[in-house]
Amino acid sequence: MQLTASTDIGMRAVMRLAAADQAGDRVTIKAIAHQVGASERTVSTVVARLVEIGVIATTRGRGGGLVLTDTARSTTLGTLIRQLEQRPEVVECAGPPSSPMIAGGRLRHVLAQAAEAFYRELDRFTVADLVAGSAGQLLPLRAQTSRRAPADAEEP
Repeated sequence: MQLTASTDIGMRAVMRLAAADQAGDRVTIKAIAHQVGASERTVSTVVARLVEIGVIATTRGRGGGLVLTDTARSTTLGTLIRQLEQRPEVVECAGPPSSPMIAGGRLRHVLAQAAEAFYRELDRFTVADLVAGSAGQLLPLRAQTSRRAPADAEEP
């Protein structure tokens, strides 16, 4: 199963925010966009979805930024990815031209079971698990390094 680019960005943003919670950092859309290599507009769209599903809270103005909600830390990865993906089925069988899978339904059923096994496995882990231990300590450092990289590269 392949996740959409939006889900990938969303998961990276959530991980960065979880790590920032531990470090006491303030994180902005601009910082996430830089770290994940996406436009601020794209990250804004993904963040809006994360706010909509109750994973991220935003604060505007000076000193503002993004933070994880209390609910987010205990959310399972399966739940979060289901909400970000918003795909009811792995294979779409409706619409023109109609799929031969509609009649038999066996492949459709097998793929649905495989997708559910994928999500069930992800349900074993929470957002907090992603940043436990040294992994959580490295995310903020990676962000700082990537922000400094262009300036460092200009030095002789």
